[in-house]
Amino acid sequence: MAAAGGALAAVLAAGAATSPTLGAAGLGASIHVDALSGVLCGLIAFIGLIVVAYSRNYLAGDPGQERFIRQLCLALCLLQGLVLSGNLAQLVVCWIAASLCVNRLLLFRPERQAAVLAARKRFLVARLADAALIAAAVLLWRTAGSGDISAVLAAAKQATGGPWGLVAVLLTLAAIFSAAQLPFHGWILEVMETPTPVSALLHAGVVNAGGFLVLRFADVVGAHPAALGLLIVIGAASAVFGSLVMLTQTSVKLALAYSTIAQMGFMLLECGLGAYSAALLHIVAHALYKAHAFLTAGGAAAAKRSVVSAPTPAFYVASVPAIVALAAVAMSGMGAGPAQQPGVFVLSAVVVLSLARTMVERRQPHGLVAAAILSGVLLVAYAAGQAIFARLVGDLGPPLAAPTFTSISVSIAVVIVMTGVVCLQLRAPGRPSSAAWGRAYAIVSSGFHLNTFANRWVLRFWPASPKTKGASV
Repeated sequence: MAAAGGALAAVLAAGAATSPTLGAAGLGASIHVDALSGVLCGLIAFIGLIVVAYSRNYLAGDPGQERFIRQLCLALCLLQGLVLSGNLAQLVVCWIAASLCVNRLLLFRPERQAAVLAARKRFLVARLADAALIAAAVLLWRTAGSGDISAVLAAAKQATGGPWGLVAVLLTLAAIFSAAQLPFHGWILEVMETPTPVSALLHAGVVNAGGFLVLRFADVVGAHPAALGLLIVIGAASAVFGSLVMLTQTSVKLALAYSTIAQMGFMLLECGLGAYSAALLHIVAHALYKAHAFLTAGGAAAAKRSVVSAPTPAFYVASVPAIVALAAVAMSGMGAGPAQQPGVFVLSAVVVLSLARTMVERRQPHGLVAAAILSGVLLVAYAAGQAIFARLVGDLGPPLAAPTFTSISVSIAVVIVMTGVVCLQLRAPGRPSSAAWGRAYAIVSSGFHLNTFANRWVLRFWPASPKTKGASV
């Protein structure tokens, strides 16, 4: 933690720096310290410290405790090596090694066949991400003439034509594969069959690797519309999908898993809209929240969420879109509206929606006042965080062009859909049951059966027939 804080302080004082490369032919190992790596290095150190401490108590008396802690620490070291990579070779090696190490953690309870299936699904999807990243790294090395990431990014700023567009798409695909996005999200739904510290590490750390990749190579990805379009489409679809399915889940951990899919979708959408500082803030906030959520959710996979038995009155539900509309007007006045900064607008609207829902659910006067005060404090904290991160990583990516009609339309559409999802969540529990409603609810709660198709696909490669055995820990 102290080292990470010192690295970030050094960056703020003296600017980014890269160590000499230990290797040959422009490839090898080197450390690159800038605001992005400093923030993520500190985040990994903080969450890693908490997860390791939790694991010691969680697995006390387990004969595999020492092996688990060793593998967990190795995974954390590899993640640190990834975010501090100053060379393409180091980045690729740490990316692949961290992925394989995490798979070993997923198999800590090999007798739990659902955990084995999750590890198999993640292994196959991760290899797709590896292939895309390796291809992108080779093209970058050959085109830029160096494996030094700083040199590669400098070359990208001067690039015209060549394979840069293909590289941008490959990097985007690697990020999508690793961030549990549609339709490659199935593995993250079953990691709750592994020890709770593994779930916390995956949702709070490992799944963010895709976002880091896009942010690190923002100068490459941000200059090519095809890559940005892919981020926008997949990110928006995953955000809406995860948010909608999450509403129907009764398992705490399964709801958290769909929430992760949605939040990673929002983060990639922000990257696609050019809001890189907002995306980094999103990564940090989401990681801290998910680490807390999983470590406090305990080991009961069957833990149930509290279900609201009566619908929220229509007047209160109608106030949610009104609050969002007022917030949109206010953000436009502050230069952060959909026509000015669509990516920042999306993240801000998500924050406002969460706070609006909290206020609406506290319908008693004393509860409403407390929720209003809390919402005000959180909004101020968010605004401060956004300003700080914009200052830290404001130079990520190419200079932002004026928002296009497409980016403005997508940001507005996503916010409208999410507002509808929140209103549905407030009203749906008390709606009269009907056959049609029941069928729709069943389809949504199953995740539109996408995970079932994923299981069949995996079993073509591993013909065994895994059957869930035992409860989650």
